[in-house]
Amino acid sequence: MSQATNYEQETLDPQNPTGPKIKVVIAHALYLKIYKYNPVKYENIRLVKEVLENPERIFGGIRAHNEGGWCYAGRPSKLYISGGQVIDFPSDKVFAVYVNPRFRIFDWCLEYVDDSDNLNPKNWTERYRSLLWPKSIS
Repeated sequence: MSQATNYEQETLDPQNPTGPKIKVVIAHALYLKIYKYNPVKYENIRLVKEVLENPERIFGGIRAHNEGGWCYAGRPSKLYISGGQVIDFPSDKVFAVYVNPRFRIFDWCLEYVDDSDNLNPKNWTERYRSLLWPKSIS
């Protein structure tokens, strides 16, 4: 019998974004549960990979979900919707990946963009303690 495998992804270290990359993990049990009960969210694991490989923003201190933790946000090129359909990523949304203090991914979802910046989730100043990584535009 094969052993359950966690999904690992390299990304920027939220505590040192310009330093060496770290690995974050989606536990096998979590992605298996999502595969069974939420196929669209499962398909959007591809977006988790895309955002973590190239985050536009990293926020520290997730107030609603954890004491500590981070939110990685970005705007992938595509979005997977029901029935296996793929659409262009909506301009009024950002994709958020939530990571706990042990570097475990515990959620990912679409968020409306904030009025002040279309790369920030709506009301980010009330939901997170700080903005840690604004990707530079070159």
